[in-house]
Amino acid sequence: MIQSGRAVAANLPTRLRGRARSFGRRGMAVTPDSAGEDAADLRDEPPADVDRVRALSGPQQLSALADRSAAASHMARGEELTGTLRVTQEESVGREPPHSRDLRTATRQAVSDEPFCPSLFHGLRVVHVVRQFAPGVGGMEDYVRQLALQQRAAGMGVRIVTLDRIFDQPQQARLPAREWIDRLEVQRLPWWGSKRYPIAPGVLRALKDADLVHVHGVDFFCDFLAVTRGLHRKRLVLSTHGGFFHTPFAARAKRLFFHHVTRRSLRGFAAIIPSSVSDEAQFRRIRAEGLETVENGVDLAKFDGCADPAARTMIYFGRLAPNKGLDQLIGWFAEVHRQDASWRLILAGRPMGVEPDALTEQARQSGMAEAVEIHPWPGDAELRGLIGRSSVYVCASAYEGFGIAAVEAMAAGLYPVLSDIPAFRRTLARADYGTRTRFAPDPDSVAQTLAEVDAGLRAAPDADERRRRLASFGWTGAADAIGGIYLRALGRSRRRIGQVSVTVSCRREFLRRIDRCLSSPARRPLFVAFCNAHTANTAQRDPAFAAALAQALVVNDGIGIDLASSVLFGRPFQENLAGTDLVDQVLERAAGSLRIFLVGSAPGVGEQAARALRERAPRHRVVGTAHGFFTDAETPELIARIRASTPDLVLVGMGHPRQEIWCAAHHRELGAITMAVGAYLDFLAGEVRRAPYWVRRARCEWMFRLVQEPRRLARRYLIGNMRFLGRLLLQWYRGTRI
Repeated sequence: MIQSGRAVAANLPTRLRGRARSFGRRGMAVTPDSAGEDAADLRDEPPADVDRVRALSGPQQLSALADRSAAASHMARGEELTGTLRVTQEESVGREPPHSRDLRTATRQAVSDEPFCPSLFHGLRVVHVVRQFAPGVGGMEDYVRQLALQQRAAGMGVRIVTLDRIFDQPQQARLPAREWIDRLEVQRLPWWGSKRYPIAPGVLRALKDADLVHVHGVDFFCDFLAVTRGLHRKRLVLSTHGGFFHTPFAARAKRLFFHHVTRRSLRGFAAIIPSSVSDEAQFRRIRAEGLETVENGVDLAKFDGCADPAARTMIYFGRLAPNKGLDQLIGWFAEVHRQDASWRLILAGRPMGVEPDALTEQARQSGMAEAVEIHPWPGDAELRGLIGRSSVYVCASAYEGFGIAAVEAMAAGLYPVLSDIPAFRRTLARADYGTRTRFAPDPDSVAQTLAEVDAGLRAAPDADERRRRLASFGWTGAADAIGGIYLRALGRSRRRIGQVSVTVSCRREFLRRIDRCLSSPARRPLFVAFCNAHTANTAQRDPAFAAALAQALVVNDGIGIDLASSVLFGRPFQENLAGTDLVDQVLERAAGSLRIFLVGSAPGVGEQAARALRERAPRHRVVGTAHGFFTDAETPELIARIRASTPDLVLVGMGHPRQEIWCAAHHRELGAITMAVGAYLDFLAGEVRRAPYWVRRARCEWMFRLVQEPRRLARRYLIGNMRFLGRLLLQWYRGTRI
């Protein structure tokens, strides 16, 4: 791969080679020497050659050239260019990941089989901004590390920007300004102010060369980068990580801040990624659109199977924070110990508002000084040893956005006893394992919990069954979903215009997609629709129409959609994909004879269109026609007729929204490519005159149609276009891009 990368670079024009060298000097994957750092200050420096080659793929031109032949060969074989963003456990601790990775589409929209090119990910430069990172220990730190490792393995350029001191460390020594950790570049910033809202305006200088900035947590970085978006001009994505409602401290002030300041800050973000279902419900109160929940991925291999099911020790590990209910946990454990003195309790974690000495004193006052151990600041190795002495994980948390530690505990083989909160209810339901309790020191409740613990330990799933149950918590799916959000936020795979998600494609890619679908032995039904300004307006006011389009491969048609793309994503679509022209090109390009069924227009028009189509494309066969004025009661008979004719292509022209809603409801039954073609049948039959070529080329076909049918189209084009522009500006203001 290194040789092929150099060969591509060698054949580039001088201007592009200069850009590639520039990115090598300035981009995410700079080597330690080029960053001007002393090698002694660096850990796990990545191999220079590999990172230089990865850096070379950064500019879009070079990425496209480097991946063109590979993408073309996949498409020629009719293969889907899909895969997964994954990194093995060995890679996560420092080994060089494989040079080539398959990439999955990472989108959870209805059109799951859309073409997807690996070059969309390769060279994508991402900066993660998070207030705390290694050597700090915690859920957010681990989340960012795991996500960055997955993305680096997929070929992205990744840099992590964080603060230069660790909160609540006994000695807040400043950490190096730049460092490599697990082959990830880490840049640290000086800060001042409270650890609850640390101020670090130097973050603006750290965003250079980023394609996208992923902010983690609702804090100063979230607010500041949103306010300064006009200065840094970077596309922003936010992961919520539970917001800032973990503790009751200043609850009223937090609510006011959230509903006023945070609400305005979120307008600066193209996408919001809630980390849990409860997070989504909370953030939808202040931003209704542009949210897509991706529950935290968990490193399931971190402590895999290291627990001792025979041990009589309960362990809590995670942050030592007020919302974790540690005082309540100790009070509850006092009753456990009274009922069964063989049980012990371990509390391990980083102090974040709860002092270890206070916990030790509470245990002493409860008469359990010998039964409770406190381990502040444990490393992974120490924590693995503590888990190895334990059989049960206990957490009395009052609030969790997701609860990574609980899943890590289950992966280790610990039986989970968790508080009865929404996040834990969902976790235990997904794992189908564990106990919920109120952690009240009530003798009857404690006795029941201990009975459930003993039964659960006796019936614990074996290692294979445990891994199967927890597989959905792993990092692969989470990284895929986040990668897909990146591409949509940047407008590289699809672009949201109002309520419609429009696929980014050119004419050649679209026709190739249709060819693959037609030539595939396992014919998958495909619904194709076209989006213009009127389509976007209709989807805005008609939820059924918007839901129908969500099932379709939607492509851009018209100057209004190009304008919207330029406003929202900074550039127009590559080409105008007008439906009438594309249908003709599909027929012209098809390798063999196609069987075509025509549905729509007035009675008799379909037959005229069929005759015209036979003259225009004689090698294709029209196997049936049906007018578009059938009733719902007649639909089953029509579906049966179409299925009996075994068509390859069904052209549906009934005007929208009816044609799109009908196609969405029935295209799977038809088993063919179904295209919503509007007035195409009328054009074929000569019932409606189409604009001359020069008018279409000037993107003024709508004006020609308005002159032809002023009564019918005046409201659509004159009033409708103004509404479209107003909604476009509103979407731009709100920041919604997915």
